[in-house]
Amino acid sequence: MEMKVSSPIVKHLILVGGGHSHLAVLKYLGMNPVPGLAVTLISRDINTPYSGSLPGYITGVYEFDEIHIDLRPLAQFANARIIQEEIQSIDLTKKEIGLHDRPTISFDLISLNIGSKPDAFNIPGAHDFAIGIKPIDEFLSNWDSILKLAIHSLEQDKEFSIAIVGGGPASVELAFATQFRIHQELQLKTTEKSLLNIKIISADQELLCLHNSKVRSFAKTELVKRNIEVILESYVSGFEENKVICENGNTYSADKVVYATGASIPPWPGECGLALTEDGFIEVNSHLQSTSHEFVFAAGDVADIRGDPRPKSGVYAVRQGPPLAKNLVRYATGKSLTRYKPQQHALALLSMGNKSAIASRNNFFFQGRSVWSIKHNIDTSFIKKYSNLPEMNAQLDLAEGLVDKQTEQQLRSHALRCAGCGAKVASNVLQEVLQQLSIIDRGNVLISEATTEDASLIKLDDGRILVQSIDQIKAFVNDPWIFGRIATNHCLSDIYAMGCEPHSALAVVGIPFAAKDFSRAQLKELMLSCTEALNEHNCALVGGHSSESEDLHFGLCVNGFIDEEKLLTKGGMQGGDILILTKPLGTGTLLAADMRYKASHNWMHNALEQMLQSNKRAAACLIKHSATACTDITGFGLAGHLMEMLSAKNAEVQLSLGDIAPLNGALDTLQQNIFSSLHNDNKLIAANSIYNYEAFAHDPKFELLFDPQTAGGLLASVPDENAEECLQELREYGYSDAKAIGRIAKLDGDLPSIVLT
Repeated sequence: MEMKVSSPIVKHLILVGGGHSHLAVLKYLGMNPVPGLAVTLISRDINTPYSGSLPGYITGVYEFDEIHIDLRPLAQFANARIIQEEIQSIDLTKKEIGLHDRPTISFDLISLNIGSKPDAFNIPGAHDFAIGIKPIDEFLSNWDSILKLAIHSLEQDKEFSIAIVGGGPASVELAFATQFRIHQELQLKTTEKSLLNIKIISADQELLCLHNSKVRSFAKTELVKRNIEVILESYVSGFEENKVICENGNTYSADKVVYATGASIPPWPGECGLALTEDGFIEVNSHLQSTSHEFVFAAGDVADIRGDPRPKSGVYAVRQGPPLAKNLVRYATGKSLTRYKPQQHALALLSMGNKSAIASRNNFFFQGRSVWSIKHNIDTSFIKKYSNLPEMNAQLDLAEGLVDKQTEQQLRSHALRCAGCGAKVASNVLQEVLQQLSIIDRGNVLISEATTEDASLIKLDDGRILVQSIDQIKAFVNDPWIFGRIATNHCLSDIYAMGCEPHSALAVVGIPFAAKDFSRAQLKELMLSCTEALNEHNCALVGGHSSESEDLHFGLCVNGFIDEEKLLTKGGMQGGDILILTKPLGTGTLLAADMRYKASHNWMHNALEQMLQSNKRAAACLIKHSATACTDITGFGLAGHLMEMLSAKNAEVQLSLGDIAPLNGALDTLQQNIFSSLHNDNKLIAANSIYNYEAFAHDPKFELLFDPQTAGGLLASVPDENAEECLQELREYGYSDAKAIGRIAKLDGDLPSIVLT
């Protein structure tokens, strides 16, 4: 009989860059998990553009989102940690990467797929007076302004000129696409003469010098038809404002200058000791492995295969992805590496902007709308390949016959368990158990019979109150640094909600089974993050306990001291008070979507930023404006925690559903029926406590009431006359989504109740 044990982490693979090759690596690792191998993706861009679709975006065929691949769902699929940062150096001796504002990260093997920049960015004035076609995201941030300026000038019957430096495919595609789009906006034919002046400036003797003569001849003819000027044998030596300066003494004026010249890479790969080719790229062997450091792999534009150099094209980067993925796994597991032989000639497809394209391979040439259709299908299929990921199905290991079919179906529907506050025990279960406990009564322990506070209150001999709370959550992101800070904020919230300042804390940590070095690294990141957050709150870490666990867990027991008359409890609200919620809702559904690879990076980045925001200043603001009651919104959702506040005085609240602020993407995921595993238990409150819930059951925001929050905001009742000033101050403090969401309609009713408006 075999005993099941979880796989310990024993090696760490870091992927630097989110280029085309690493897309294939992430997909491969998701489809073929490697137990014991931790994977981290470090990339400047998480929402990464696909270069092949750029001309289509410029011409207006594609929307912004249609040319981008979101690396977050792909990384989640590969169970990879995500760090959004641009690497500046790597210590290959220590096998460490230094990062901004967080500890160094150690690795066992590393893969580089960071792409390239046009080498013209080294030309004097390029940074200040010209725009590079790469990085594509930087070009895209400038494109809209170029388009608007061009249209505005031409509509005013003023000439508008664009100079494109470079004689390769990127320059030609850009010239065609730009000319087509601007003419289209002005309802002009592509061949019609206008005040738009586009010129291509190249140091080469002819355009597209790596393509066959038929391609060059056709492109030249098309450029003439479109009135696009071509200036050859003119090496650009500098840029000034609205001016291109050439080595031969010629200068060319332009309203906008774009460069799309040959590729180059940043200096740090060479500076850290990697072997480079004569052209300045990382030299790799036929295994895509550095010729100087066997634990370093590289692919795409950043690398050149020794003896087999190829043009810097996305086609080759895409082809290198699968062999790179296999060799990374083979190296990690001690197997011999497989050889990769790049194809001699690749099919090149050049868009002409007007839903027509050129096909070229070696001596082959073809052009027309059918070629554009082929290119369109290839480009859109590539993006779909890495965007439409397999559904995640959690396995429920349950012997047949143990439960009835209905119970089994209920268990299976929630087998994919959430983390964070979505992993709390349901409120009804918790209350049922607590009511059965026999608790010793101590005279100095203050317990409210009407309400359940989130912290204990112990009266000290000097008259002060010792406020103590404890909280612990399971990691909901596979980044200990981010998790540690959010979990710390979350654990401090109960103290702040009672109007108290945290004084000291004990930590409880559960670290998954791993090799000692990896466990040490995880614990170091987690505790450094926690300590940094505690220091910002002037709260001392005075000890704690650690243990091995199946998942990463973190919690704090927090102490604070306060005078009894300053205590802020859940049950102190007064009639006519305004309810203020300091943060938007939706972390539960977004974390559930993130587990299922259905949450975008933009959504999760915004949600994590909200969770990283402390409730410290919000609490101080609410106290300043005479808050009468307060709680933090966590696992039981807004409705559940609001009912705890109402129960003390059987209060009735009029709650404005429309005023509740959702996190970006939360309504999208809720409408897809993506719920946290605690959501349905939280929703049981609706039938008994929400007076008119049936009328609002189809409102998109209705389900937000039951969404469990991790590191959520504060919910407080504030006197009506103070509410507006309080809200204004909260927003000035950075709580931009703080809202007044309701009013206490009456006290001392038969039952506590919520009336939706």
